[in-house]
Amino acid sequence: MNQSSQIKRAIGCFLHITSLPSEQGIGCFDDHAKQFIDFLKSCGMSYWQVCPFTPTTLGDSPYQGASAFAGNPFFINLQRLVGDRYLGQADIEPLRSLNRAKTDYGAVYCTYWPIFARAYENFSECAERCESFTKFCKNEAHWLDNYALFMALKAKFNNQEWIKWPKEFKTPELARGNLKIFPQINLDVELHKFLQWVFLEQWSEIRRYAHEKGIKIIGDVPIFVGLDSADVWVNHWLFKIKENGEPSIVAGVPPDAFSQNGQLWGNPVFQWDRLATVEYGWWMDRLGRNFELFDVIRLDHFRGFQATWEVDASEKTAANGKWVPSAGMEFFEKVMKTFPMSCFIAEDLGQIDEGTRQVLAKTGFPGMNVLHFAFDGQRDNKYLPHFHEKNSVLYLGTHDNDTTRGWFESLPTKNCAREYLRTDCSDITWDLIKKSFESVSNLLVLTMQDILNLGSEARMNTPSMTSGNWTWRMVTEQLDMLKQLDTDKYLRHLAEIYGRLGNHV
Repeated sequence: MNQSSQIKRAIGCFLHITSLPSEQGIGCFDDHAKQFIDFLKSCGMSYWQVCPFTPTTLGDSPYQGASAFAGNPFFINLQRLVGDRYLGQADIEPLRSLNRAKTDYGAVYCTYWPIFARAYENFSECAERCESFTKFCKNEAHWLDNYALFMALKAKFNNQEWIKWPKEFKTPELARGNLKIFPQINLDVELHKFLQWVFLEQWSEIRRYAHEKGIKIIGDVPIFVGLDSADVWVNHWLFKIKENGEPSIVAGVPPDAFSQNGQLWGNPVFQWDRLATVEYGWWMDRLGRNFELFDVIRLDHFRGFQATWEVDASEKTAANGKWVPSAGMEFFEKVMKTFPMSCFIAEDLGQIDEGTRQVLAKTGFPGMNVLHFAFDGQRDNKYLPHFHEKNSVLYLGTHDNDTTRGWFESLPTKNCAREYLRTDCSDITWDLIKKSFESVSNLLVLTMQDILNLGSEARMNTPSMTSGNWTWRMVTEQLDMLKQLDTDKYLRHLAEIYGRLGNHV
């Protein structure tokens, strides 16, 4: 058992970087992030949970990124680059036209890249801090070199998926032998390295600030990677894909009470037997990179490490798949040996079999409880608070759920919630928040949308929708309102009553 996996009794907040207020069209590493951290501290919170930091691709999902190692350059605080003299104030003037209330990823993409190019051009002409950049490139070369080349080539091929590139560029080795047709590509490669350096520099400052305030960061690692990613382009042999790069098998989850046809994610599936021959080296590198960014790692789709729901790539739904054994406890023995003092959270939602439960017990990782799943009328529902275990993390809902107000409005079994909570549920969000504080689950994580008591308009992600997700943002006035209402003081009071002050005792 991994003793470091134990999280002491505390509370935290879920808010992805994209949802922070900012004046540049998307949440970023600016002073609004620090103000949010200050708010968490005033609430008595000890954790801030975020989605994966990966650069997003078509669909805008952080769970389908261009790299499992890189950071999203759109999180960079461009005003800070003005202060660093890499940009002038006029260079960032186009940001004023971007939407302040929600993220328009298309507009962000078109606006940012000319600004990024200008910043790198100015950076490359000055000597200041170049030593730090050179050191970063050397230390991160094992993933950075191929990622930067992948992104540069992707731009040259009009952002097409790499499997549609000319055959001379289907692997990094082939690509490097044919770069002569793109004489300026080295500059593009260096631009992507520069952006990753700036990303890490700025995030490290935000993370240090959080630590000074007693806040730890919970990151999220999806088990699968996107097909159109540097990871698959570089490591063909680790995935069940054809010679031309197309997947033969894709991942998903089977039909259940929430989805008649299951969920067909479309991610390529790992060749776990091949990963085992190299002692899961790619995964150890991936987790190591994430621990450079975060204090705690949530392992998404924990069951997938025990068995994967594999579906033939020709299928239109996930209904006709099958469970195929993955790595199991052998993988986690390697994880715990490599990261003996690190903390993980297991996303053990969905159809969990006995084998997965045994692996979870052996690791000692805390699993998850979701209160939105509790009130279906079944007296033995494991998500009801009186069935919770101490070594677990409690959520009202996750990024894939509706807000609590939206959830309750469409709940067919409202009376089950009224009976259990012993209220009329006229203020369901705060009724559920107060009940969640009582749970024995060591860690309680509230979404910012629920703290703001918002409805379905603030939902972050609807898994069955292919567009329109990940756009919700908080505005400065909403955070100011919470302070005026003393919401932070009330949450801290609840934390005191129920022993959840954590790092702020």
